Amino acid sequence: MAKILKRCYLLSIFALWPVVAISQVAPSDVGISLIQASERAVLGTKNEVIWTSIPLGPGLKKSLEPSLKRRRSLPDSLYIGRVNSPDGWRYLIPDEAPSRTETFSFILYLDVSGAIIDVDVLQYRENYGNEIDYPIFRKQFRGRKKPEDILFRRSIQNISGATISARSITYAVHDLLILVDAVGLNHEEKP
Repeated sequence: MAKILKRCYLLSIFALWPVVAISQVAPSDVGISLIQASERAVLGTKNEVIWTSIPLGPGLKKSLEPSLKRRRSLPDSLYIGRVNSPDGWRYLIPDEAPSRTETFSFILYLDVSGAIIDVDVLQYRENYGNEIDYPIFRKQFRGRKKPEDILFRRSIQNISGATISARSITYAVHDLLILVDAVGLNHEEKP
């Protein structure tokens, strides 16, 4: 009986897990100091990040939803930061994704062509699964531009001890690339 209950519990977790709707977060919700520390670590710069909020209309949201891996609903706007670095403009997109029982925040870094520079986990809130912030896992994303290049257990391999979080961040990056493809990167905040 205990085995059956355990099996039902595990099935319910994995059956419900992908349905969790996590919306993209505003930079202020992630924490500006965490973003600044990440920018210094990933890009080696201390420049001010210029944030733009790009509205996602209902028609666009409806057309994109069937392509998404993780999200069941899209946010009303997408926050994209840009920073000038020695190598040119770099783009930052903050987001959150579910781990086993909590959420974790991360930033997707892109270059001007839309290729991934890095995926930096800012705040992981559980005891297990933080292996997704190991360089050996993160480097799998680098250089990829297209959402179809981000496939869990195909182009992005799992890392031991972090299966749920690895799947979650892979799907989240996939979905962010779909959004970036739809709205583009070169937006300037209007006064």
